[in-house]
Amino acid sequence: MNTPIKNTALIGFGTVGQGFYHYLVENNEDKQLSEIVIKDASKNRIPENLNFTNDVQKVLNNKEINTIIELINNDQEAYKIVKEALQKGRKVVSANKKMIAYHLEELVALEQQFGGKFLYEGAVAGSIPIIKIINEHYAFDEIKQMRGILNGTSNYILTQVFEKGISYEEALFQAQEAGFAEVDSTADVGGFDALYKLLILSAHAFGKFILPEKVLNIGIENISKSDIEFAQNNRLKIKLVASAIKQNNKLVLYVLPTFVDEKNELFNVNNEYNTVEIVSNNIGSQTYIGKGAGKLPTGHVVYNDYSSLDSNKYIYKNVSSGKKLRHETNEFIWIYSNKITLVENFLEEIQLINGAKGYGKIKIKDLIKNKQLINVNKISIITLTESELNRFITDYRVDNKLLEYA
Repeated sequence: MNTPIKNTALIGFGTVGQGFYHYLVENNEDKQLSEIVIKDASKNRIPENLNFTNDVQKVLNNKEINTIIELINNDQEAYKIVKEALQKGRKVVSANKKMIAYHLEELVALEQQFGGKFLYEGAVAGSIPIIKIINEHYAFDEIKQMRGILNGTSNYILTQVFEKGISYEEALFQAQEAGFAEVDSTADVGGFDALYKLLILSAHAFGKFILPEKVLNIGIENISKSDIEFAQNNRLKIKLVASAIKQNNKLVLYVLPTFVDEKNELFNVNNEYNTVEIVSNNIGSQTYIGKGAGKLPTGHVVYNDYSSLDSNKYIYKNVSSGKKLRHETNEFIWIYSNKITLVENFLEEIQLINGAKGYGKIKIKDLIKNKQLINVNKISIITLTESELNRFITDYRVDNKLLEYA
């Protein structure tokens, strides 16, 4: 049986778009590509023989094009494109995690209403097919927790800082040179990229659609040289970790730099690699690791979505139970900071270690409220896992009693 010809338009020909095109050529499917929409039509493109255009509306109005691959950086433009394509009943693949995180609930409704398809594995966890894993492998098991390293750029930077002893600025430059980081790296180092991915995964794992501004994300840009030295002196590393915990009809979400020791599975996940650990009722804990940044790893996942459009469709089976879940920000977490005294008014408990360094207990909602204070004063916020908290209490207790604040 002959495979039907896909009349496909690729919108965006940057890093990921070129990675996707690489796999089309490798699999002799490049002739299925009708148009490539680019922002600047005057720029020289390779290969030159492709049909380049800067008229996205021409593509969307072409009834012969049934498949849209959306791979642009601008989330607002991406939203308009994907929304219109789904309203026309098209098959759509996207990797724009910010756009999806803000509009997923609406786009899923449009997919169902107009009979299109919407796949976006390339928006999360790089080369790890984690949405497929959640939807299929955990179809008959309840997920209790997810955590992981979801941003390859920040992980690459932290690896260079810890392993090579170079500065944050030099490591960021290297990440940009390697194609892992954009010129404007705010989304990566500020924890926004990891947040968007966490929210997309939470929609599948827990059936809960939550807007990004409702969830705590703090990045790695405020981590200081003294934080690095403190971690190294205590045989620790710092990783940017995204966490989701479901308990008693509550869902707790956050993205934070985190201390991990050598017993932690995240300790040896280095460079541009991502990892996702899932804990479920029956299976227990399983960890998935793969490259999280770069042209070919992400392009490969987009190509897989493209290849499976006729046979694959996401099923949001947890949405009904997700409506019963309450997104909780009143939960306490333990944090370390190089300037802990600047946030002591919001701490339930505090323990000073040396000068302004210390750790304390704080509500997630208070960190959300005080993000501007944190960033203006370059206050490092590094959360403690349970094992590290126990170690800190043992090693850094004064007179065997934590200082308590009302």
